[in-house]
Amino acid sequence: AKYRLFSPADGRQTRWFENFYLGYTQTSLWDLQGESMPFIDTTFNPSLFWMTDRLWASQDARWRLGVNTGVEHRSNGKGGDDSRSLNDVYAEPALHYRLGNGDTLSFAPRVRAYFGVEDENRDYLAYAGRVDWKLRWEQNNGAVVSALYRQGHDQRRTTQLDFNWPLKRTFLNMNGYLHLQYFNGYGETLLGYNQRGSSQFRLGLSLVP
Repeated sequence: AKYRLFSPADGRQTRWFENFYLGYTQTSLWDLQGESMPFIDTTFNPSLFWMTDRLWASQDARWRLGVNTGVEHRSNGKGGDDSRSLNDVYAEPALHYRLGNGDTLSFAPRVRAYFGVEDENRDYLAYAGRVDWKLRWEQNNGAVVSALYRQGHDQRRTTQLDFNWPLKRTFLNMNGYLHLQYFNGYGETLLGYNQRGSSQFRLGLSLVP
């Protein structure tokens, strides 16, 4: 979720301070096979960031450069030996290219610098690395395909692939997307940031791809 702190008035250009947002992401992994089906871990992720999708655009509007930069906090809300917490500042330039058929290709690497890392996960950088390499292909009123790659130390790699198909283009004729995901790597939970997850395929629904 994101909330814009200042809304520009209609009919005029956006001022720089009107691009500030508050954001919140929460990720919970649910053990459906365990006794009583507990949540394995939950990551709470509030953020403050500045974002624009049109920092620069070519004359024919085919090329567009945006940026998202800010500060975020991540923790699992637990105490004692299970406590995990860290903060980072990041910058994410995003280069978009619009094809003639209306499809859009995007390349948006997110570069992070960590601070305030707890002793319990002091080596987080060795598993997550500093850069999220992200590619995205968005069809005009069709599929949305994205890929994420992280490279930690000593060949610690994380790969995630996502495919979204609009439910409007299925027999359900609903808002939202059918969501397919492949994940292999580290860092899905703060509690298990240093544990490699086996290859997994997921099926679900998403409101926004």
